[in-house]
Amino acid sequence: MAKERGLISPSDFAQLQKYMEYSTKKVSDVLKLFEDGEMAEYLQGDAIGYEGFQQFLKIYLEVDDVPSRLSLALFQSFQTGYSLEKTVKEDVVCLSDVSCYFSLLEGGRPEDKLEFTFKLYDMDRNGILDSSEVDKIIIQMMRVAEYLDWDVSELRPILQEMMKEIDYDGSGSVSLAEWLRAGATTVPLLVLLGLEMTLKDNGQHMWRPKRFPRPVYCNMCESSIGLGKQGLCCNLCKYTVHDQCAMKALPCEVSTYAKSRKDIGVQSHVWVRGGCVSGRCDRCQKKIRIYHGLVGLHCVWCHLEIHDDCLQALGHECDCGLLRDHILPPSSIYPSVLASGQEHKSSKTSQKNTDDLNLNTFEALRIDPVAHTHPLLVFVNPKSGGKQGERVFWKFQYLLNPRQVFNLLKDGPEPGLRFFREVPDYRILVCGGDGTVGWILETIDKANLPFVPPVAVLPLGTGNDLARCLRWGGGKRLEIVFLRDR
Repeated sequence: MAKERGLISPSDFAQLQKYMEYSTKKVSDVLKLFEDGEMAEYLQGDAIGYEGFQQFLKIYLEVDDVPSRLSLALFQSFQTGYSLEKTVKEDVVCLSDVSCYFSLLEGGRPEDKLEFTFKLYDMDRNGILDSSEVDKIIIQMMRVAEYLDWDVSELRPILQEMMKEIDYDGSGSVSLAEWLRAGATTVPLLVLLGLEMTLKDNGQHMWRPKRFPRPVYCNMCESSIGLGKQGLCCNLCKYTVHDQCAMKALPCEVSTYAKSRKDIGVQSHVWVRGGCVSGRCDRCQKKIRIYHGLVGLHCVWCHLEIHDDCLQALGHECDCGLLRDHILPPSSIYPSVLASGQEHKSSKTSQKNTDDLNLNTFEALRIDPVAHTHPLLVFVNPKSGGKQGERVFWKFQYLLNPRQVFNLLKDGPEPGLRFFREVPDYRILVCGGDGTVGWILETIDKANLPFVPPVAVLPLGTGNDLARCLRWGGGKRLEIVFLRDR
């Protein structure tokens, strides 16, 4: 069945992803070797035979001996229904198709992937593709989407609609500028291509694809997403939409820091419709009929779930719920300019100062935690434990303030340690394997911190020898044990 659809098996795809995870090569590097380098002898026009394909995998994956089963399955997958090139012989595959497919899977900015895939099929380098050539790119996108367990039946019409908007004059051709502009405004496509959302506090959602095991209703159109269907869910506020509704979604209401003096010190509830997982109101203890429509409200910070009618019975102040001892509410984080003690006479100037801050350099923000709490600084290695690390990262972004959770693959542990340097009584949680734990402990030793915070480990690696030696167990655990003596 998989070969009839032009797909390799899930196990083969998992093995391929594992190889790609440890490879440092880019598709563009390998392509140069085939176009005008030592691998040019394997090129037959824009096609390569099985021997050339094996050489492509060997160089790209940096593996001397790619399993024959995997290489043959991949080669055959490019010869079946997904290939539009009718002139390709049975013993060769289109090099552009192969390069396009792998470039969509590898890391990098979505914008760069869109440009690279466009230029792959722009043979005459005139910056124009006809509709059939663009279809080839979309076909490879559909392949990747299906491997990643996306609902292709919903993604296909979105991409088709995107193509209609690109070719607004019906000329049948698309320029590079039109292709990039359309791709950059198609949210589901950007998420598929691996868009790495950054915290901007400008109303931008941090989308991730999610398949729902229970009936869920779209926050935008309020119709059912469907049992087992896929939609997009915001990591910050749990605002949930159909793939096609993402472009029309209302702005994210979560702010991760106080933007004015009046917001400092007292945290208010931030209510979002839907997302009432428990199905029971925390105010009146009666059922919330979550299967009948988009009903109920949940607070992003304390995670209370209530009926719409119960909202008036609750005050505005939020205590951050069960995790209040570990959360840094937005009211505890504010721009340094607001702590200067100088009154800004012009409100416009004050607003501009806070809006223009480079908040990726955490020196622009100051932390004043709630008294007698122990804020948690979380470091996550997303690649640890297969998909576990990524899921843990998403979970902590929602449970805590996203500014407390750091992706180690982006900037390492130093930005987080600098951000928390002056925070009293904070604690550190390391989510990863033994190598990740050693990295964090070594960085703490070299950081010359005012005091050494207690460190906890959430084992996500393959061996987890440290956790086993300390008798915490070798896998992910709900109980967190603090290392008070390092």
